[in-house]
Amino acid sequence: MRKILGLCVLLLVGIALVACEKEPEVGAITWAGLEDQVITRGDTVDLLEGVTATDSIDGDITDDIEIVDDGGFTTHLAGGYAVKYEVTNSTGVTEQKTKNFSVLVGHNVSNGNFELGAVGWTLDKPGGAATVAYSANGAAITIENAGTSWWALQLYQMNVVFKANKTYKLTVEASSPDGRSMSVGYEDPNNGFAMLNPGFMPIALSDAMTTYTQYFTSEENYDNIKVVVYLGNQLEQDVVDGDPHVVNIKSINIEEVTLNTSVTFAGLDEVDAISGDFANFDPMAGVTVTGADLEDVEVLGVLPESVMVASSYFLTYVVEMSNGSVAFATRKVNFTLAKDFEYQAINGSFTNGFTGWTQDVIQTVGTGAATFTDNGDGTVSILVSNASSAAWHIQLQQATSTFKAGESYVVRIVLKASQERKVDVEVVHPASGFAQIAPTLVQATVGTDWTTYEIHFTATQDYEGAKIGLLLGNGDGLTPNNITVTVDEFQVYKYAPFNQNFDTTHEPWVLDNITGAVNESGEMVVTFAENQLGQDPWNNQLYQSTGSELVAGHTYQVEVRIKSSIARTIRVWIEDRAKGYAGIATGAETELVLTADTYATLTYTVTITEANQTIDAKFVVMFGDSVAKGLAHVVTVDYFRVNDITLNPPVVE
Repeated sequence: MRKILGLCVLLLVGIALVACEKEPEVGAITWAGLEDQVITRGDTVDLLEGVTATDSIDGDITDDIEIVDDGGFTTHLAGGYAVKYEVTNSTGVTEQKTKNFSVLVGHNVSNGNFELGAVGWTLDKPGGAATVAYSANGAAITIENAGTSWWALQLYQMNVVFKANKTYKLTVEASSPDGRSMSVGYEDPNNGFAMLNPGFMPIALSDAMTTYTQYFTSEENYDNIKVVVYLGNQLEQDVVDGDPHVVNIKSINIEEVTLNTSVTFAGLDEVDAISGDFANFDPMAGVTVTGADLEDVEVLGVLPESVMVASSYFLTYVVEMSNGSVAFATRKVNFTLAKDFEYQAINGSFTNGFTGWTQDVIQTVGTGAATFTDNGDGTVSILVSNASSAAWHIQLQQATSTFKAGESYVVRIVLKASQERKVDVEVVHPASGFAQIAPTLVQATVGTDWTTYEIHFTATQDYEGAKIGLLLGNGDGLTPNNITVTVDEFQVYKYAPFNQNFDTTHEPWVLDNITGAVNESGEMVVTFAENQLGQDPWNNQLYQSTGSELVAGHTYQVEVRIKSSIARTIRVWIEDRAKGYAGIATGAETELVLTADTYATLTYTVTITEANQTIDAKFVVMFGDSVAKGLAHVVTVDYFRVNDITLNPPVVE
């Protein structure tokens, strides 16, 4: 009995001892950094950054956290993503947690490193020819024709958001084995794709990766910025003459930076330059900076010496501060192409290929496609491979002419086609919503032989930047594709002198050894003192030579109304200033015998031949006379008019 009782006691004591032993410790995990996070589309993101795990036994086990499901996360596509994390401690305890990410459209581009191929990006060819290939190394653009304008080739992306008074820094990593240029700009699609930059700022690329940097402060809120990499003609080396050129773009990124307003720049006045006459420009000459050292100023951008079309470039002057902020200012440089007279087209004879002309294929609408070729013989050709759905979708145009109210002008085009088709020719004013300046030549037939068309018009008001355009799209719904149009000449000329009626002033008429002024009645009054009048007709002249062109095969009528205070003879000549003042009309028909104080009108015609055609006629009233020599008197000219009276000219009026 005692033995049994003892065994029971021992058993109870064992049970008690076992009951008093502790369970082994497995540890507790505490997470942090799992709050919902908002990310700007395109920004670089580390999904593990900021997420931590601490174990009650092991301490910090953040390095052991793994992503077991990223929820399809990509910074390149806006949307919501749930990312699942997992961590295990030393005792084998495993926990999973989820963090929500929202990727929102913002100031950065999507797919800036092209890891998603073409997603978000479009190659636009409004004035050139190129293809693009995407790979893990970025975007490779092969350029067959750079056109004449910076915007002729574009790699772009829409739907970028800028906020008012925020400053952004754009960087592009790119290279080109051909040493081509590139630039980047911002456009506002909601305002007719207006450029937000003061122009464009190219740099020259090299075979090695080069960083392109640009700063921009937004003046207002924009909810749909178009970010454009311009790859058209910007610097002299961009002309493709032979094998295609290549530009490789590795990455594009836009970040917000802090603008330092304590640094200011001075001496950054706008510069006007003539193409071909802009060598040895020092961008730092006369530039000063307050709040920083001048030697800390970096100038971004490269300027050409010559351009193919009138263009506005800009340079950026930058100071990067030690605190990470940046100060910058831009300087605009406007390039124009020289011409003799403001109304003329630049390179209207195509002697210099497409210089001055814009190759324009509108790809924001329609399906137009065309190839522009300089034939090297003073002609250019346009092969329209897709005529699209409207005439204006494909154009050869320039907007460089200035027209004066009340003055008459002529637009002439000489062209042919590989097979018969129709074209439009327009004279419009882009700054007035492309309002017509002259009646449009609509659906004019062009055959396989050279055809000449002229549009004669009188400007109803002053126009600057008037556009002449050959429209080659499908204007009638019947235009076939794959027709080549060749243009020999596209000119704006003036046959009549300016200010034919002497309205308020004599200019641009020149007073040569005479004294005169326009009176209140709009008459040109020339006063000769005693012994002032010479013996030979050319001794005293009222003349004008402002680029008037007299065309072979055309007949012109000259009409001058004039009187003199004495009986005398007046001569009204036409000379060729471009050929040493050779006579075009100097015969007896140009003489007018005047009766004292009585208006008379001299009228004669002259038919121009290939021998005496001119691009700079001089219209002149010759006052010198051997009979009236030395006599004091007054001659009054009411008007000097020239009209084209050619029978049946191919004219739109």
